[in-house]
Amino acid sequence: MTQVSGLVARDDLGGGTVKKNGERRGEKLLTGLNDVQRQAASHLDGPLVVFAGAGSGKTRIITHRIAWLIEQGVKPWEILAVTFTNKAALEMRTRVEALTPQGSRCLIATFHSACARWLREFAPELGFTSDFTIYDDADQLTALKKILTELNVKLDEENTAQEYRASINRAKTMAMLPSDDRLAREYGDQMPPVGMQVYKRYQEYLAACNAMDFGDLIMNMLLLLRRNATVRDVLQHRYRYLLVDEYQDTNRTQFELISHLSEKHKNLFVVGDDDQSIYSWRGAVPSNIIDFDKVHPNAVKITMEQNYRCSSNIVDAASSMIQNNKRRVSKKLFTDNPAGELINYRLETDNEIEAWWVIGSIKDELDRYPLSEIAIFYRTNSQSRMLEDALRRENLPYQIYGTVRFYDRAEIKDLMSYFRVLINPNDDVSVKRILNTPTRGIGKKAEATLEAEASRRGLPLWPTIEALIAEGEKLAAKFSAFATLMNKLRRELLVAPLDEVVEKLLAATRYIEHVEKKFPEQALDKVENIHELGSAIADFAAAYPDANIAEWLQTVTLVSSEVEAKGGVSLMSLHMAKGLEFPRVYIVGLEEGLLPHRNSSDDEDSIEEERRLFYVGMTRAKQKLSLCGAYRRRTYNQWAANRPSRFLTEIPREYFAPVTEVESALIGGHAGSSGYSDGPRYDYSDHDASPITHVAIGQNVRHPTYGQGVVEQIAEEFGLIKAVVRFAEFGIRKVAMKHLS
Repeated sequence: MTQVSGLVARDDLGGGTVKKNGERRGEKLLTGLNDVQRQAASHLDGPLVVFAGAGSGKTRIITHRIAWLIEQGVKPWEILAVTFTNKAALEMRTRVEALTPQGSRCLIATFHSACARWLREFAPELGFTSDFTIYDDADQLTALKKILTELNVKLDEENTAQEYRASINRAKTMAMLPSDDRLAREYGDQMPPVGMQVYKRYQEYLAACNAMDFGDLIMNMLLLLRRNATVRDVLQHRYRYLLVDEYQDTNRTQFELISHLSEKHKNLFVVGDDDQSIYSWRGAVPSNIIDFDKVHPNAVKITMEQNYRCSSNIVDAASSMIQNNKRRVSKKLFTDNPAGELINYRLETDNEIEAWWVIGSIKDELDRYPLSEIAIFYRTNSQSRMLEDALRRENLPYQIYGTVRFYDRAEIKDLMSYFRVLINPNDDVSVKRILNTPTRGIGKKAEATLEAEASRRGLPLWPTIEALIAEGEKLAAKFSAFATLMNKLRRELLVAPLDEVVEKLLAATRYIEHVEKKFPEQALDKVENIHELGSAIADFAAAYPDANIAEWLQTVTLVSSEVEAKGGVSLMSLHMAKGLEFPRVYIVGLEEGLLPHRNSSDDEDSIEEERRLFYVGMTRAKQKLSLCGAYRRRTYNQWAANRPSRFLTEIPREYFAPVTEVESALIGGHAGSSGYSDGPRYDYSDHDASPITHVAIGQNVRHPTYGQGVVEQIAEEFGLIKAVVRFAEFGIRKVAMKHLS
C-alpha cells in the first residue's frame, strides 16, 4: 500500500493519464485545500483509503473529488457516493452542486436510499413489484405480532416481539436469509424460541404484502448482486467511480455490496476514521477500513491529521487519550488553531449537583455562548432526566436528539397509512391500521374474521375485502364503507396536486373530528401535528413539482428516523453526537460503569470502543470542553459510588484547568482508588446533628470553608436537612445546614 500522511506533497498520487485541459479546469477546484486534501481529491483511478481524523475536512475532500472527476471528463452518472444519513447525503449533494452544475446528475445517497432506488428498478427479479412498500420499525413490529399469534408463540416480559424483531434485524445485517445454512450454524442459538420459523414466516408475509423492511433494502440488493449476473453487470458498468463516506461504520452486508459494485473498475475511494468507529452494536466492522490494504493490496493510503474544528488544547488532549487504543491505524491529530481554554474537570457530590453545576455554568457563560451553541453529552439516555429537571427549573429551553420523532406520532402514522394503502393495497400492516380509524363499526371480531378469511384464501386483506364484496358475502357488509372510501380516495388523491392531498384526505375521512372526539385533551397538539404534515408535503411539492405521493412516501420513510434539534441547549447521547459540532460542550457521567459502560468492562475490544466514544465526544467541542462526574449516583432507591473514569487518567494534566486537590488526584495519570483515600469533599458525617430549618431559599449565607453564598435549594437527605448553596468562589455545593451562618 502506498502511504501519504502529514503535509508531504506527491505528484504521482492521481494515477492514470489526466488531460491538460482537465488539469486546468480541476485546478481551481483544488484551491484552498491543503496538500494532503489535494492529493486525496485529485486521485483518479484505483482504490484509495483516506483515514480522516476528526475535523480534518472529510466531507470537503469527497465533494471536491466528485467535482474534480467531472472536470476530468468523467460522466456524472458514472459516479456513486454513499453515506449513512440523509443529512450527510443532502450536505454532500448541496456542496457538489455548488462546485459544478453537473453535480446534480451524480447519485449521492444513503445506502438505504440507493438500494431502494435500484430495487424499484429490479424488484421483479426478486418477485416484487416496483411499487413495494417500505416497512419501518413500527410496521415491522405489527407484522411480527400477527405472525407470533398465528404460530401460537407465547410472549411475556422475557420473550417479546421486540426481541424477535431485533434478532431478525441482526440476521439481515449479516445478510442471512432463513434458508441460509450459516444462519442456523452461526446464529441460531442466539435467536429467541422458534426464531428461525418466525423469521421464515415473516419473510413470506412481507412477500405476500409486496413489502420490504429497512434490512431487506440492503440485503435483497446484495442477493441480487450475488445471484443475478445481469443485474450485477448492469450496475458494475453503470458506476465507474464509487465513493464511500464513514467507511469505518460499514457492516458485513454493506462491505460486500460495495465490493460487488466496485469489482469491475476497482475505482473505490473510501473515507473514514477508525478512531470514530462506535457502532459495533449495529454490526459495524472497523476492520473494514483498518484492513483495507489486505483486501486491496495496491491501494493508496492517505492520513489526514490536521484538525480545523477544535482548539489546540482539546485536539492534543483527545489525541493523547485515543493513543491508548491498540487496534488502530497509527496517526496523531494536530491543529494550527490557538490553544484556547483548558479543559474543566468537575467531580461533584452526586448527579443532582453535577446537573446543577452544568446548568449554573451555562447561565454564567450566556454572554459568551448562546444556548444554541451549547451541548451536553451523556453515555446513556437515562442520564438526561436530572439535566432536564435542572434546565426546566432554570427556565432554559433545550432539545433532546434522537428520542421523540414526528413521524412516529399516532396521528401521523394513521394518515401515512392511508397514503400507503393507496399506493400499495397489499400492505396489510397499513390496511389494519386504518380499517377502523376513524371508527366505522368494524370491531376486533370482524377484523379477526377477515384475517382468517384472508388466510384461508391465501390473499392479503384488501383483495379479500374486494372478493367478499364481489361475491356478496354477508361479512362484506362490515367492510363496504371502508372499501367505498378507499376507492373514492384512490380516484381523487392519486391525480390531485401533491400539496392538496392532506386536505382532501382529511375531508373524506373526517379525521380531525375523530381526533377531537377521541383525544379531547390532546386534540390541539394532534391537530397541529396534522397541519405540520400538510406543510411538510407542501414543501416537498414545491421542491419537486413533478413528484407524486409514492415518491414523497419513500423519501419520508427513509428520513423519518433522523431528528434535527433547533434552539436551546442540545442534549444527546455520545452516539448521537457523532457528526455534530458545538462551540461549548459538557460531557457528564465520567465514571466507571457509565463511561466506560459497565457492559464493556470485561472486554478489551469493548473498552476500546468506549474510548473511541469518549474521543468522539471530546472532538465535538470547538472552543471549550468540560468533563463532569459524580462521587455517587442514585439507581432506583440505592446510592452507588463509582470510581472516576479511567479515561481521565489518559489525558495529560497540562490540558486541564486548575482543579481541587481531590480532583487533581483523579486526572493526568493519578486516578484510582487513591482518589477516594481522602474521602469526599462534602460533609456527610452529621448523622447526629439536629435539623436546622431557619435558612430560606435565596438567603445569603456563610460557610466556614466555602465562604459567602446564596441558598438555591433545600432538601432532606438520609433524615438530614441539607442546603444547595451557590458559593461565590466554589460554585454549587451541598452542605449541612448547621454549618451555615
